[in-house]
Amino acid sequence: MKYVKQLAVLFLQLALISPLMAGENSFFNPQYRSSVYANGQLRISTNEGILTLTPFGPKMVRVALTENGELQRSYAVVAHPDTAGVTVRKDKNSVTMNLPSLQISVLRNPLQIAFIRKGTTDTIAVQKATFSKQDTAGFRFRLQPREMIFGGGERAISMNRRGYRLRLNNEAHYGYGWGEENLNFSVPYFVSSNEYGILFDNPSIGYADLGKKNANTMELGATGGQLVYYFLAGKTFEKLHHSLAHLTGTQPMPPRWALGNLQSRFGYQTEQQARNMVDSMRMAGYPLDGIILDLYWFGQGEKDWRMGDLDWFKQNWPTPKKMIADFKKEGVHTILITEPYILQSSKNFPEADSLGILADDESGKTGIIKNFYFGKAGLIDMFDPVAQDWFWKKYNKQIKNGVSGWWGDLGEPETLPSNLVFINGKANDVKNAYGLVWSKMLHDKYAANYPDVRLFHLNRAGFAGSQRYSSFPWSGDVGHTWAGLKAQVPVMLGMSMCQIPYASSDLGGFSIGKKDEALYRRWLQFGVFNPIFRPHSGTAPPEPIHYSDSTQTIVRHFIKLRYRLMPYNYTLAWRQSVTGEPLASPVFYKSAYPKKYWSNNDLYYWGDAFLVSPVLEAGEKSKDILLPRGTWFNYFTGKEYDGNGWVHYNLNDSTIPVFVKAGSFIPSVPVFYSTNQYSSQQLTVDYYHSPEIKQAEYTMYEDDGHTRDAYQKGEYELLHFTQRSNKNGMTFRFTRDGGHYSGAPKNREMQLVVHHAGVINTVQVDNVQIPVNENKEQSDYSAELKDDNLVIHFPWKMSDEVTIQLN
Repeated sequence: MKYVKQLAVLFLQLALISPLMAGENSFFNPQYRSSVYANGQLRISTNEGILTLTPFGPKMVRVALTENGELQRSYAVVAHPDTAGVTVRKDKNSVTMNLPSLQISVLRNPLQIAFIRKGTTDTIAVQKATFSKQDTAGFRFRLQPREMIFGGGERAISMNRRGYRLRLNNEAHYGYGWGEENLNFSVPYFVSSNEYGILFDNPSIGYADLGKKNANTMELGATGGQLVYYFLAGKTFEKLHHSLAHLTGTQPMPPRWALGNLQSRFGYQTEQQARNMVDSMRMAGYPLDGIILDLYWFGQGEKDWRMGDLDWFKQNWPTPKKMIADFKKEGVHTILITEPYILQSSKNFPEADSLGILADDESGKTGIIKNFYFGKAGLIDMFDPVAQDWFWKKYNKQIKNGVSGWWGDLGEPETLPSNLVFINGKANDVKNAYGLVWSKMLHDKYAANYPDVRLFHLNRAGFAGSQRYSSFPWSGDVGHTWAGLKAQVPVMLGMSMCQIPYASSDLGGFSIGKKDEALYRRWLQFGVFNPIFRPHSGTAPPEPIHYSDSTQTIVRHFIKLRYRLMPYNYTLAWRQSVTGEPLASPVFYKSAYPKKYWSNNDLYYWGDAFLVSPVLEAGEKSKDILLPRGTWFNYFTGKEYDGNGWVHYNLNDSTIPVFVKAGSFIPSVPVFYSTNQYSSQQLTVDYYHSPEIKQAEYTMYEDDGHTRDAYQKGEYELLHFTQRSNKNGMTFRFTRDGGHYSGAPKNREMQLVVHHAGVINTVQVDNVQIPVNENKEQSDYSAELKDDNLVIHFPWKMSDEVTIQLN
């Protein structure tokens, strides 16, 4: 029965695909015949099918070439067509669709599409051809001489991807480092320096030739699926990114614990070993919020993998439920690995085979993958609802045992013979959507069965839109090498620019290299300013307790910094969930920056306040860093720098270059050791003052840290901080709005630190005059000026506003 369904789907797909891919060397440009605008769509009949243009907002349009105008469901897109303010006009040479902020002119002969900024003659981009050759079809776009192309998902190469031919194929590369062009999570979205984006909405295996074959052409092609792309325009990169977030969705709020220290390795092999690690980390004074268990939780490893059993190997894990409960009492959450492969030797294989939930071969029988690293296996058909229900039962059993989160590995899928057939198509035609559908399954099952729980799912692979399903990608089996570390900034930013905001890496490196204390320090220092902080390795110790005292001192300080900055990082997560704003972004997204340095591979924004330049080279003693325009401060020393120029930075082992932009508010809390201890009742707000900043503002987000959709339910609070200054002094205001949530402080003990405050004669908090540098015992108010930093202590009742005047 399953095979009959597959054949029906395949025949439908072939009917849609084959006209566009007929002929081994068939190059074509569709010829215009007629056009009509109806129901919000411009439909142009051509000799090769129907070209359909559909507006998705004031500066976004979908372009599709299909046999009959019918489109398959998109895995990536959740936005709906928006035709407000759209008009269409025709003349003898073209048909033009006018959106409120974008003009799309379809030239009749030859048929081309020009995208023009509304009200100007500025042609942003031109789709100059549609093509079919051998077994691929796609689109060609004109590239301008100095145009740069960014994005494409995980790529361990220069930020500017122009000049590369990139595979659109999720694929694993063991021990990779700098220079690896194709990794586990490819996203067919590309951002131009001319401030437009193109999402090639096709999950088939394909490629993006970004000016390699022809220097003036971007070619996006696929081996199957439909020919569909979305064109996005924006006056700024931030607005362009918000359009992408509207199109593909934002990431739901993570549980707060997911932003803490998640300790992992390949692997903890017994319950006792796992318990010893947690105890040792606690005794050594490290904050810890999670332990991640690799495939030893269900087997012994080499020669006894038991992949697919999806249950505890009781010989080594005698009391898993009690262990999980004991960890949770200490504030440590347990995360388990799962894979979509079921070995023939697994106890679950007969059942999975009989239910027909594994991908078939071309004969309609269960496809056995013979060259899989762990042994002969079948692959769960993640597209099959019956298979999803079966897989979910295995998850749910462990959730009831107390498991808090999940680690989905090998979801490219790592080994996928082209002759396998899923319920919705051939392997190559849907491969890149496999990881997304896996994440969606977990997301939807949690929503149905645990509607108040936030999902945490590390998943190595996916597609555009995976962020909607609480997918937290990591960059695969990176080498434990300096080349592996160097690869991580462009990998993270390449994903971030594609609206996949939580990309991270195995901190310290996973494979190949030997123990290297300097590399370990630098990687974890960088990791503090990453979306997820997860040390992990299979070749060198990933836990800091196995390193020298000097390394531990440095690493412990940085992990504690990660925890102190929890209000800042948690607010970044909220902003992503509401607006799609990236956590990490390239410098040119947020600052005017010389174009020739846009490919910078070792400098990025963390939120709005921080500019981070990790140390990526062995033995590096100094760095030259080009700061954007404005005033900047060394976060660790307070040293002031004038931007719009190069800074020579002398390095030391203890820190990495981190700068704070003048006018920034940064909230923090005293150090804590697990997020179950988290409270913002004692809240420090650092403000970085510079005279040219006349006004500044910041909003901090708070909720209980675990309730799903807390913001939408009104179970949150927003703390607003503003600064206004003039020749007479500075005024700070602290206000609050929002609803109520469990654990919300009724009052806060506040510390405002004004860095580089200058000369301050008087401090007044509401109607209370506070002498500077006069400590009054048992007073809730104080003000101290030290090293040009003014520190003010004051109480804040959450029902009141607070105004602070400095003169």
